[in-house]
Amino acid sequence: MKKKKSRKLIYNVLLLIVGAVFVFSAYQVGKTLYQYYLQDKEAEQMQEIAKVPKDPEEKEFKIDWNELKKTNEDIIGWILIPDTNISHAIVQGTDNSYYLNHTVEKRILYSGAIFMDYAANPDFQDRHTIIYGHNVKYGTMFAQLDRYREKDFYETHPYVYIFTPEKSYRCPLVSFEHTNDTSPSYQTQFASDEEYAQYLDKVKAASIYDTGVEIGVEDQLITLSTCSYERGGQPSELRYLVHLKLEEYDGKYIIEE
Repeated sequence: MKKKKSRKLIYNVLLLIVGAVFVFSAYQVGKTLYQYYLQDKEAEQMQEIAKVPKDPEEKEFKIDWNELKKTNEDIIGWILIPDTNISHAIVQGTDNSYYLNHTVEKRILYSGAIFMDYAANPDFQDRHTIIYGHNVKYGTMFAQLDRYREKDFYETHPYVYIFTPEKSYRCPLVSFEHTNDTSPSYQTQFASDEEYAQYLDKVKAASIYDTGVEIGVEDQLITLSTCSYERGGQPSELRYLVHLKLEEYDGKYIIEE
């Protein structure tokens, strides 16, 4: 009789444990899905405010910077890759930590925001400017940058568009690099033209394929940085780097006053 009671007790305890695990797992899944929903909703709101078309070469590009600034004074630009879901405001904080888990509207979400390195000139006047964004598993933020692994994708998406209140840019791809978070490619300060030239040579040599885009010491480099999941389902020290040549773009672009 005692053995039966013991077995029943063990069974009930195990049942409670399994139930608790199920409830916790369901909660975690629900929490993650809700974060996805909030991130998508905010992205849609930002695009409505900015009045962003899907292809700036086919439609008049019109950004209401005043309205965007009302949302967040840290907004310094907009990034767009046609025919992808990469169409986001760019923010710049006082460090590189805050926007890792805060959205453009300063809501705490693990997807964070697309942000420029805090030490960079917000007017893109530096020789090398880095813009960071998470590789969100369900495909938002900078997740689609990993599609540049395939040269076919590059050939149909050779430009990244960047817009600021003062200027607009159409940036050709110089190099696509798969590296780690301590890579020399993250260097942003150069003591001389010679050092910068050597750096650019290394960036081009590190590319998975040759884009044929030439870049010299008179040019400026933009790097888009995101995590790589190639070692499994969890974030690692690996990174995808999309290196771009900054070129002014004179396509249709109107700033609302």
